[in-house]
Amino acid sequence: MADSNPRKRSRAACLSCQSRKRKCSGEQPCTTCVQAGVDCQYSAAPRKKRIGPTTAHRASLPSDESQRPPDGLAYPIPRAVSTAGSASSPASFNRGGHSGVGHSLEANSGAAFVRKLGLRIDPARAPRLHLFAWNVGKRSGEPLPFGHMEYLAKSDMHISGVFSLEEIRRVAGIYFEKVDPCYSFLDRQSLFSGITRRWQMEVEDALSFDAVLYGVMAFGYLFSHRERKLKEYTAVSLARRILEKSTMGPETPSVDIIAGWVLRTAYLRMTASPHAGWMASCTLMHLIEAAGLHLESTDQRSSLLQGPSQSAQNKPKGEIPNTQDTRRRLFGMARHLNTWISFDLGRSRVVLHGAAQNIPEHPNPDLLHLLPLTESLDPTTSALQDLPDLETALTSVLDLVYTEPSLILVQCNLMLCIYRRVRALNAHAPLSARLDRILGIARRGLRAARNMASSTCPWHQVANVPFQVVCTLLAIDNRAALALLPEAMQTLREVATVYDTDAMREAYSTAYLLVAMHQRRKEDDTRALTDVLRANSAAAAVVGQQPQDVREREREPEHLEVQGTAPASDVEFSWLGDLVIDMPSLQNFDLDQFLMTDVPWPLPEMGI
Repeated sequence: MADSNPRKRSRAACLSCQSRKRKCSGEQPCTTCVQAGVDCQYSAAPRKKRIGPTTAHRASLPSDESQRPPDGLAYPIPRAVSTAGSASSPASFNRGGHSGVGHSLEANSGAAFVRKLGLRIDPARAPRLHLFAWNVGKRSGEPLPFGHMEYLAKSDMHISGVFSLEEIRRVAGIYFEKVDPCYSFLDRQSLFSGITRRWQMEVEDALSFDAVLYGVMAFGYLFSHRERKLKEYTAVSLARRILEKSTMGPETPSVDIIAGWVLRTAYLRMTASPHAGWMASCTLMHLIEAAGLHLESTDQRSSLLQGPSQSAQNKPKGEIPNTQDTRRRLFGMARHLNTWISFDLGRSRVVLHGAAQNIPEHPNPDLLHLLPLTESLDPTTSALQDLPDLETALTSVLDLVYTEPSLILVQCNLMLCIYRRVRALNAHAPLSARLDRILGIARRGLRAARNMASSTCPWHQVANVPFQVVCTLLAIDNRAALALLPEAMQTLREVATVYDTDAMREAYSTAYLLVAMHQRRKEDDTRALTDVLRANSAAAAVVGQQPQDVREREREPEHLEVQGTAPASDVEFSWLGDLVIDMPSLQNFDLDQFLMTDVPWPLPEMGI
């Protein structure tokens, strides 16, 4: 007779169950991996039949009111993304047919680190694979007036007809005050001189230079207003039209166009979606190659597709000086943006053949001085894959001393990335030896994030660093790390208060969920230990009792019985007394009171 309830077979087994030859339930994570406490991963190889979505994400939502954030901050409605990520999701990591490549690319990703942290704490409620706190999110702004889109579409895109000379000088001053200390690739004197010449109609390639000015204006308004202004939207729209049109023309992109694309990519990194930022950074790298800015010598041909009129000597002239230092800085900024965006998304970065690796000269250490170390963290290369190399890199980052808040955030972000790489190797000793310095840099990063949020400087690290610090502290999970956790959560909350966007509310709610999950796990552990002590307290008193004649001979005034219960023998429990002495946290622990069988456990007066 056939079985009325046949066992349902899963369509695919996870890698862990395959290697251990265990039955797999096919869920994410599967039941076997949850019971064993191991990471559950599935092969990324394509199958004939598509596996249906799992219900693990629905389990990640809070099941009771005790895990809901305070002050009315509700959990955001999740986007339509599967728990393991998909090709259409910006947080997808395991794409392609080789799971090793996907696993290697996600080594630097903060999103993968958060997902694994949640699975380790509570697999049933772990947050989905998502780039939380990618930036401060989409800000609210002034409504567009009727017909504004049509006006922009028909505009001749010349900046002199959109902004006044006094306004662009004022906003450009804000750019050099707040943005240039970190993203230093434009020369202030040359830009203001070009602005004057532009209004005097002396600029040879006015449209290309306008793309630079529009980008500067967009940053100036972004770093001076918490809500998006209409003029900021106008500057961004007109800059996009000029730059996208430049990619379709036959001419080699000028230095002005490259500078405009650097500004646009950096702006998208702070305001747009991860996919939009990554696409812009890849486009920027290809334009760098087309213009030959990655080559150290300016007389080399940058492309075989150039005609005689588009050679390097006949490139369109612009207002941005085509000096070696400028070329190095533009190429360095393009590498920085493309590398970090690719690391965060777990995607491949663009590497140009024959590219020079020279760092532009600067009197003080700046962002570009960290570029060689950043690029060496690429998990697809052979550099910095071993623990000694990662230890050296971590020490080098910890030794840096920055005073500019934006650079402190960059340093903190790089330190957290190396920390994730070392932790992935299960090497806890090097991290423990440097824990004080790691927490010190994290504390400086939190302070810098608060200062920049209050001064209207919405760097993407203002949102990302506090969130990643919270996750890192939960992963460290000791007293020193948990002591810094309140400051990290307060910093994330302050940023979410200043920039009240969906992205920041989602980041704060997720961080709150992780802390609540961590607390629940601690409470479960405490209850388990309490049950052990309750079950063995009576037996410990029986073992400590002595025969009646021995008790009468050795009884001293200070060893009187309490309510008919004999004290423990000093000989039998001498090891326990030595343990109390050796542990500073137990100096106030009353051992005699603890061994009394009639004393309730836990002891309320001891705070247990």
